[in-house]
Amino acid sequence: MVKIELVKISNFILKNVTLTIENGSIHVVIGPNGAGKTTLLKVVAGLIRYKGHIYFNGKKADNMPPWKRNIGYLPQTNALFPHMTVLENILFGLKNKGLSRNEAYGIAKYYMELLGISHLKDRYPLKLSGGEQKKVALARALAVEPQILLLDEPFTGLHYDYRVFIYNVIKKVHVERKPTIILVTHEIDEALKLGEKYTILVNGVNKYSGGLKGFFENANKYLPYINAYKCSIIGVDYENGLCRVKCRDFELIAPLTSNCSGKVIVSIPSDKIIIHRFSACYPKTNCISGVVEEIVNEHGLEQAVVKVGDTNVNVLAYGLRVGDRVMMKFPVKDIKIFCIS
Repeated sequence: MVKIELVKISNFILKNVTLTIENGSIHVVIGPNGAGKTTLLKVVAGLIRYKGHIYFNGKKADNMPPWKRNIGYLPQTNALFPHMTVLENILFGLKNKGLSRNEAYGIAKYYMELLGISHLKDRYPLKLSGGEQKKVALARALAVEPQILLLDEPFTGLHYDYRVFIYNVIKKVHVERKPTIILVTHEIDEALKLGEKYTILVNGVNKYSGGLKGFFENANKYLPYINAYKCSIIGVDYENGLCRVKCRDFELIAPLTSNCSGKVIVSIPSDKIIIHRFSACYPKTNCISGVVEEIVNEHGLEQAVVKVGDTNVNVLAYGLRVGDRVMMKFPVKDIKIFCIS
């Protein structure tokens, strides 16, 4: 296990980033596109220049070449070698470990079986689906049995079944081998499912690092494309798989997706909230009135901050102006609930 410390890291996007990632933890780095998340992973992997210092277990690693860092890296693009078969791609990272061919093949075989891709071992990447390519790329990253595992948007573009499968593989590997994992995402549900500690990165700046409580308190402030609220379950309809939640200044009907009770986190993306300005909100379930307090422009996308009591709700602006009173519809199907202790 490796404790990673980044101290005043700066380059063309990162701005004086200081961050500690505890050994054996799953640390989620979340932020909008262009925040510097992938750049941060490349800094840890030694693939890009930077000012500042990185320490692995207290030892300065700035001059350590990538192949000596004991890192498994799953890039967002998968980066498979098109001229190599699935097996050859997975064996590639093992060649520099001094293993015999039989030893290397045994390790590759184990991870192909773990990822369910043994039957694809003689195929080339261009003959695989996107989900199959992601499995191969993850198998290659895991085959070197790294102490540090870097995952860049590992669930992007995958169907639900592939997402769940890869999520379970990551959890299994973490439980059994305890690598230090840095997971980059822009999705709050991925962050909450896997994360133990969280960093919010915006425009190359570390806006928050810490635990779950501080994370959801800062998410609405720094990530205007999501909404996350600490709520309480106040009623359950088991027959229809629904529950009623109280979120400080409003109540919602939400899917009962797990055996949560008491305190939960309720989330919904800003682009899933439907705005009604001149017509009635119907059906009336999850229709909430509020006043536009602020218009925010993030990466060319206008979003509105709507005030409901003392609670902020982020929505797409749709030509809204400050002071407009709007009715917001929270579709039940787009609400997600996460249990918290």
